[in-house]
Amino acid sequence: MKTNISIRKATEKDIPFLIETIIAAEKSGTETIAYCSIFSLGKEEFTELLKNILEEDIQGQELCVSDFLIAEEKGISVGACCGWIEGENGTSSSLKANILHYFLGEEKIAEAQGIMKIADALHIEREADALQLESIYIRTEYRGKGILQVLYDTFITEAKKRKHDLKKAQIQLMKTNETALKAYDKLGFEIICEKHSDNPEILRILPSHHKVMMQKLV
Repeated sequence: MKTNISIRKATEKDIPFLIETIIAAEKSGTETIAYCSIFSLGKEEFTELLKNILEEDIQGQELCVSDFLIAEEKGISVGACCGWIEGENGTSSSLKANILHYFLGEEKIAEAQGIMKIADALHIEREADALQLESIYIRTEYRGKGILQVLYDTFITEAKKRKHDLKKAQIQLMKTNETALKAYDKLGFEIICEKHSDNPEILRILPSHHKVMMQKLV
């Protein structure tokens, strides 16, 4: 079912909705927020952390205002998605680790080392020159209206303006998030990489013990 939606780039005034988007995507259909579990943060602390990082607007990773698109219907923000070309302008999304280090401080990072090693079992390397999509969120009451398709199409169009030889788009998500898996499958994405952990501690940290990367050739 189609709807009358418009797509625009996010601005600083969208930060509250972007925080809602990132938290919903992080939960992946559960109540677990990995950042909170790993760094021993309450939800309010995490919200403040996101606000501070988003205000810096550091491009090329998933916590950046300028890399988000907003879907609107009648002036209401109903969906959002972050996307960037990995390695564009020599910048790697691995810089997010440095950003977290700066905003959380040496002590928090040191305390989280053991937990991060457990979470690293599900780490999937991002592929250079591929469009990376992250923090995809459509408000529940607006799902099934084709908004995800329009967001995706807009990202591809804009990315190809910057990189004419763009060949693929990729998404990482928890395999247990069946609703998201079906949505991306419908868009033409296929699973190309999977990571699984049998460590029982993983579910204390992450929403799932099984992560996948999906890909679509463009």
